[in-house]
Amino acid sequence: MTATAAWLNGEPVAGLAYSRGLHYGDGVFRTLLKYSSQLFDFERQYQKIGTDAAALGLSPPPAATLHAEAETLSAGRERCVIKILLLRSGADRGYRPRTTACDRLLLRYPLNDDPPEYWSQGIEAFRCKLSLSAQPALAGIKHLSRLEQVLASREWRETAQEGILCDEQGAPVGGTRSNLFWVDSGVLHTPDLERCGVKGMMRDKILACADALGLPLRVGPWPWASLASAAEAFVTNSLIGIWPLRVLDETHWTAPGPVTRRLMDALGHPRKGE
Repeated sequence: MTATAAWLNGEPVAGLAYSRGLHYGDGVFRTLLKYSSQLFDFERQYQKIGTDAAALGLSPPPAATLHAEAETLSAGRERCVIKILLLRSGADRGYRPRTTACDRLLLRYPLNDDPPEYWSQGIEAFRCKLSLSAQPALAGIKHLSRLEQVLASREWRETAQEGILCDEQGAPVGGTRSNLFWVDSGVLHTPDLERCGVKGMMRDKILACADALGLPLRVGPWPWASLASAAEAFVTNSLIGIWPLRVLDETHWTAPGPVTRRLMDALGHPRKGE
């Protein structure tokens, strides 16, 4: 019987070549910010990756293990990005998973050198042509299959900093790498993400922040017109905190708007230029 073997570019390899994360996208990930020599929101990120892992039937490692490895990997760096991936263990062929155990893969990247104007004056975004397909069983989870975002990113405009994705009914879902909020008639809105999209850690933090500030908030499915006619809008993720939207196709805003600014101040997330 021929032994299992793997080659990459003509050379034998092992290890990750057999990973179910590579072959099937069978895993989850989250992205962690290190800024001013501190790992930001690690506990919240661990909760999110643990919830995502449980949804796929994975058993995450202890928080202390991931924290120690993230600290070691980023030692001596004042600013960087740590990507944490949990990949289902095992190298057998076939879709059916045989274990809940997972391998952990941590990677360190430099933090993007985004200009401070993205925070102080807002960014330009556009509506992507690609629509997100509905799959409630995977909705909200930051799983490894990101091909829809890859395809949407091919539409990128040179002047834009984010693309906004809709579902098959044309309702806004979020950015290619961010969650989406807007203010309409004095009420903060965000998509419910029950059919598609990713429930980011920063999204949860914004929802909690809005509640603490007593801001009126509605979470649900909304038509594109609600966003296009909004008084202000912004996108969020764990690295940027909040970026106000200044332009979205034909819609223009003075950014940041008053509600956005209030949330940015209350959030206290690092901003370039401060």
